[in-house]
Amino acid sequence: MRLPSLRRTALAFAATALATTAAGALAAPANASPVGGCTSLRSFTFNTITGGDDLRDNSEVTPFLTSTVGDIELQHFWGPYGNGSSHAVTVTFQNPNWSISSCSVTGIKLHMVSHNGFLQSDDNWNMDFVSMSGYSATGVYSYYVSATGTPVKRFTGSDQWWSKLG
Repeated sequence: MRLPSLRRTALAFAATALATTAAGALAAPANASPVGGCTSLRSFTFNTITGGDDLRDNSEVTPFLTSTVGDIELQHFWGPYGNGSSHAVTVTFQNPNWSISSCSVTGIKLHMVSHNGFLQSDDNWNMDFVSMSGYSATGVYSYYVSATGTPVKRFTGSDQWWSKLG
């Protein structure tokens, strides 16, 4: 049974709140794994919490799945993500007909691209939490990866990549 988008988003925010609360003052270890048996994944929900340096509205995040068949680029998402804010975004593959087995996914990579406006320098972004949940075509939750820190990653103009391999 496919979960409606609103319900899936509510679950994603609940998972974010639970993960943030569980993290406490110290950074919790990251984790990555299929949930249950191997399932064909079609969509992915990314949850992020921004720390003390925001992601500007003209900055773009390119997510990739790392897998046993190579890195696979997903749909991009954009700021703005204000300081201390939480965001959930659901993306699919660049080609909507693609899928991948949850047992082939080995982690995620994120690439922040700063598209500077007039008189702007490169954007910096403190990402204090990230999680990615993978879903089948019918909405079955089948993969999870997360990381928590202060920050997990500080993206800058010269340091634009982060990865979590599981």
